[in-house]
Amino acid sequence: MLTSEFFLLASAHFLALASPGPDFLLLVRNSLRHGRRNGIGASLGIALANGLYIALALAGFSLLQQSPALLMAMKWAASIYLAWLGWLFMQSSLKPQALAGAEPAALRGYSGFVAGMGAGFLSAVLNPKNGIFYFGLFTLIVGAQTGFGLKLLYGLWMFAAVFVWDAMLVCAVSQRRAMAWLVRSLPMVERGAGLLLMVAAAALALSRA
Repeated sequence: MLTSEFFLLASAHFLALASPGPDFLLLVRNSLRHGRRNGIGASLGIALANGLYIALALAGFSLLQQSPALLMAMKWAASIYLAWLGWLFMQSSLKPQALAGAEPAALRGYSGFVAGMGAGFLSAVLNPKNGIFYFGLFTLIVGAQTGFGLKLLYGLWMFAAVFVWDAMLVCAVSQRRAMAWLVRSLPMVERGAGLLLMVAAAALALSRA
């Protein structure tokens, strides 16, 4: 039976999920530039990374909080990755525009899905805020008396919510009409997203552990 605890947890998780961040920028840009399969792959990669942090939170400990050195290393790795991703976005904005899906079918298959999944996983797993968020969510909202089975249900729900929400975003963006409208401003979107990612990388690198 679903309890008020579940609805409070799900509501807090959804509000965080709906907040635009690096994952959101990656999904929108990849869907426009590389197509729906790449975007769905990125959605799965993001969900898998979130699932990893959910599993750590379910285990009752946080490697990030227990190890300042690991947290600092992940912050630097995330800063470098975000800066690199921003640079890629900026460089991609200089390339000729084309609707995703116009490339040969062979380029839109397995490799596109796997490439998107890898990019999505790295984007989410290298963000230390994700680990701290899930650990804090379970610590503050889930009571000590809640059984492990119910906690596992919470975790599976959040994993599914991440994937479904991101996949729905990809499907909405990759609709032919939406894509035709968005692709006209794709270089501007990529330059703006690249700049935001670089600013986020600098802010993360300069922040204190």
